[in-house]
Amino acid sequence: MIGSGTLTKTLANYFARVDFNALDNDALRVTKEHILYTLGTVLAGSSAPGAQEALAGARAFGAGQESTVLPCGEKLPAPAAALVNASMAHSRELDINDDRIAYKSSVAAIPAALALAEKLGGVSGKDFIAAVCVGVDFGIRLGLAGNPKPVHAQAIALGPLAAAVACGKILGLDEAGMANALGIAYCRVSFTGNSTVSPSLTKRLGIGFAAQSGVLAALLASVGFPGAGELFQGKGGYFNFFYNRDGDYEVITDQLGKRFEIVEVGPKPYPSCRYTHPAVTGVLSLLKKHSIRCDDVDEVRVQIGERDMRSVGGWTDEDKQKKYRPEGIVDAQFSIPYTVAATLVQGRLSLAEFTDEKLRSEEILNLARRVKTILNPELDHWPLDVKPQLLEIVTRDGKSYSERIDYPKGNPKNPVTSAELVESFRAMAQYSAKPLALTKIDDAID
Repeated sequence: MIGSGTLTKTLANYFARVDFNALDNDALRVTKEHILYTLGTVLAGSSAPGAQEALAGARAFGAGQESTVLPCGEKLPAPAAALVNASMAHSRELDINDDRIAYKSSVAAIPAALALAEKLGGVSGKDFIAAVCVGVDFGIRLGLAGNPKPVHAQAIALGPLAAAVACGKILGLDEAGMANALGIAYCRVSFTGNSTVSPSLTKRLGIGFAAQSGVLAALLASVGFPGAGELFQGKGGYFNFFYNRDGDYEVITDQLGKRFEIVEVGPKPYPSCRYTHPAVTGVLSLLKKHSIRCDDVDEVRVQIGERDMRSVGGWTDEDKQKKYRPEGIVDAQFSIPYTVAATLVQGRLSLAEFTDEKLRSEEILNLARRVKTILNPELDHWPLDVKPQLLEIVTRDGKSYSERIDYPKGNPKNPVTSAELVESFRAMAQYSAKPLALTKIDDAID
């Protein structure tokens, strides 16, 4: 039981003490996979809309030979490099997602830790891996502790704190320093500006701000800037301030340092909103099991809950129009009709399906018109943030093929294998704004 007003002190003490030796084999393996996969999302995002503008804007922070913006090689002050790299990492909707709470668990902490480690130099691989694992684990635990459940835990709300812990570990902060880093990062927590409607790209930029905040918080703490006292408990604490109720504080400390939540989180295999993934997973499963040609499809029916209908199904007539005929890539990424149709046409859902050319493909758009989203409120009762969906494909000859998807591909119960993750990294690297030699890609994997 955590006493009132002592949680921050307990956590700061733990963060200062924990090291690489605490990681078991699963935590070590998954942390390495998160690092590699996140590097891949940065490379893929480097050619996405908004990436060059983010870099141009970050130059306003000044020149500095501290940390590299991937993959162009330009160096900026560490907080600025973290901002750009994290924004790019989130740009393709491929970043690692926790299906329990919707938290993008690594996209802020890893670019922040990477930028700061490069600035310092001499950081060992073991220390870097431990810093990432502990920071990501903390962010997930904070999300799991929220109420009411299941919490939709935004990365711009958890990322600054997770990144601050990872960066604090990189700097080797003591207990007081860790407490100060958390207090400073708390000043940068946000729940706003997370737009998912074209042409806005602020959803991407918010992740960059989270990573930048973690670097700044740790650096300020390292020179003795004082943070607040208790951050999480009490009326003014994180949970009451943002959720209007106490958090489940024991969830944050349960088996702390012995069990790492990072092992319960997997990568997103498709570059779209996670709420489209159950339907896409179902399409690919049915295509594998049956000889279904997209020309033979008369209608696709996707049963979804109200939450999914509002976000990716089309709640109003205006919303539905953007789902059936996306005005931009962000609209397509948040559309069940588009993602299902593109998967049926191409037999996959990859970055190649989210180009201006594909968004104008009449073959995909005509099929999208035949994808019907059907409200099934019972699906909202699922205890995880990512809800089940029921998919039915009806062919012109009257045959029907259906499947219920509880755990979309990428969930630990339907995992992306290590081999598939490596192949995903190779595929993402092909979208790098600066072409990379195959030997460099192999070196990164090694």
